[in-house]
Amino acid sequence: MSKRSIAEIALWLTFQLSKLWVKKPEKTPKSIFILRNNGLGDLLCVTPVFEMLRKKFPEAQIIVGIGSWHEDLLKNNPFINGTIQVNAPWHNQFNDVSGILPILKYIFFSKEIKTLDRFKFDLSFDIVGSFWGSILFLKLAIPQRIGVKGYDGGHSSNHLSIIYDSKKHVSQAALDMAKLLEIQEMPEARPQVFLSKSEIDYAEKIWNQNTSSKRIILAPGGSFKEKCWGDKNFSQLTNLLLENKNYQICIIGSKEDENRILLNKSKQVSNLCGDLNLRQSAALVSIADFVICNSSLTMHLAGAFKIPALILLGEWYESSILHQKQWGYPESTIVGKEGNHANQKIPSVDDAYNLFKKLTNSFISI
Repeated sequence: MSKRSIAEIALWLTFQLSKLWVKKPEKTPKSIFILRNNGLGDLLCVTPVFEMLRKKFPEAQIIVGIGSWHEDLLKNNPFINGTIQVNAPWHNQFNDVSGILPILKYIFFSKEIKTLDRFKFDLSFDIVGSFWGSILFLKLAIPQRIGVKGYDGGHSSNHLSIIYDSKKHVSQAALDMAKLLEIQEMPEARPQVFLSKSEIDYAEKIWNQNTSSKRIILAPGGSFKEKCWGDKNFSQLTNLLLENKNYQICIIGSKEDENRILLNKSKQVSNLCGDLNLRQSAALVSIADFVICNSSLTMHLAGAFKIPALILLGEWYESSILHQKQWGYPESTIVGKEGNHANQKIPSVDDAYNLFKKLTNSFISI
């Protein structure tokens, strides 16, 4: 018997014992907790669930557990009551640890979990679906728990679970979790970002160097090197784009992305890496004409605002087709290797540029 199987049996037994002290689930929950403290794009993908739950439970308090790295991505969201930091040391690249002891210490002794415990939630969602998420929910004595079976364990203590499907879009999978509560009205499986007028106006000022130019966003950053198309590739592609004087280009990302794209000074390019917060970047994307990026937050921002995007995958990804199904949007074109076909290489600079021209031919003069 595997360690995972033994862990699931132990979890199931704990679940059965917990019935001695955990109250019975409420028919209509008064408080709902959604755990999504993973990547930046991961959080955006789950946002349609908030609308779905709010319409079903208009009086419930809906709280989202996020990481400190998410900043205020959920600001102005009308479907939630607030967020709380849950910097849990599992399933994210921002607060990763090795070994079981730091995880157990976090779950049973951290100030964040003690604060979370005061809410006394009636219903919870572990969007990832993990063993440690289930342990956390048992620790919080949440009466009804919804998660995922077949990804990273923990399903043995769930009241309801969806089956993990790598071919299903992450947003749709999250909506399917809420559907387990017999909610029929389902919003579009697309990220939701609620920007203020002042945020849009600020973005317009950044773009308004040449009102006749087409606005191109470049985002060369990613969570780790192998996921990215490559700094050299982005630099060469940007130089090709600059041959067209009708393009205005904004490069966005964190401070560490500032020197990824190397160019001679040009009035057509604004390198804003490290200068914008997440919401300012979102506003800039929302009024762009086209986005070129790695599989990253920017891909999901483009998806949120229905901006056409070219997503260039790095060596880490084995199938661009599968990635499109799981993470893409109708407006996005994802290109990379295809393990089961003849294409075993990431796209070249010429490939990317020619595809860009093809995708923008209808609305950008080449």
